[in-house]
Amino acid sequence: MRHVVGFLAGLILAPVILLGSGWAFARLTGLNRDGAAFLSTSGLVTLAGMCGLALLLALLMVPPRLTPLLPGVAGLSLAGFTAIHVLRPEILERLPSLPGLGGAITLTGLGLYLPLGLALIVPMFAAARWSRREMVEENLASGEYLDGIYEDGEEAQLPRRGGRRRKSG
Repeated sequence: MRHVVGFLAGLILAPVILLGSGWAFARLTGLNRDGAAFLSTSGLVTLAGMCGLALLLALLMVPPRLTPLLPGVAGLSLAGFTAIHVLRPEILERLPSLPGLGGAITLTGLGLYLPLGLALIVPMFAAARWSRREMVEENLASGEYLDGIYEDGEEAQLPRRGGRRRKSG
């Protein structure tokens, strides 16, 4: 179930990343064009939006308990958006006018979303992200990971803490 939710959330987060970064780009170019200071009110609002977007991306890539489909689907969507821009740019002209879409198309032309998409795809290839931590901890607690290692009645001879064993006799 967590993979289905992650897949759907990844489909939703890809446009959020596109439109959020496009909105920030449009605001920053507007500040530059108007000659306004970055620490003005509109500059601080843009900075807060970019910090929120960076926090969202960090929360997508880092937590190991999330399904790897969430960042993977978002990354594949961003890479697909870049591929559409390169192969068939006339398709992007048919998209409805949304806030930030113009900036997102400009950033796609600059190649921003391809490395970002690849960075989001990489967690899909970490095997630890696909298994649940509870199952691993349960196997460790039950001792199943040691089944078949030792012969019957034989136990592991662990060295004492502090160094060498003393010779008897």
